[in-house]
Amino acid sequence: MTAKRRLALTTAALALTLTAACGGGDEPESTPSPQTTSTPSATGDATPEPAEGVRVEVTITADGTTPTGDRVDVGVGEPVTLVVTSEITDEVHVHSDPEVSIDVTPGQTVERTFTIDRPGQVAVESHETGATILQLVVQS
Repeated sequence: MTAKRRLALTTAALALTLTAACGGGDEPESTPSPQTTSTPSATGDATPEPAEGVRVEVTITADGTTPTGDRVDVGVGEPVTLVVTSEITDEVHVHSDPEVSIDVTPGQTVERTFTIDRPGQVAVESHETGATILQLVVQS
């Protein structure tokens, strides 16, 4: 699927999701669609995984992170989902434009899906431990 088609489908899905969330009248609620938007968005535990894209499981402890500094290849506009489980209070920071911040607390798992619209390397860091968790290598 081309990036333009994926973006068009994502935009349509987001519009439908927002319409349903705003109380579209007496119509029955629809099943939530996967979060594959071009802006940072938090997803809850009950939200399905994106149909396409890159999914990375992240664990944070007082001793550090897993993964640690791994390089992950992603395409421009491809959904990236970080699933962060932490034993400490922390902030995971994705140094993209716009930047993405994920606040986590002990025992909590947070899932965040976002896209990056320009080629380059994007660091994902733990502010509490100072560790580089990932390097997203974004290619067109």
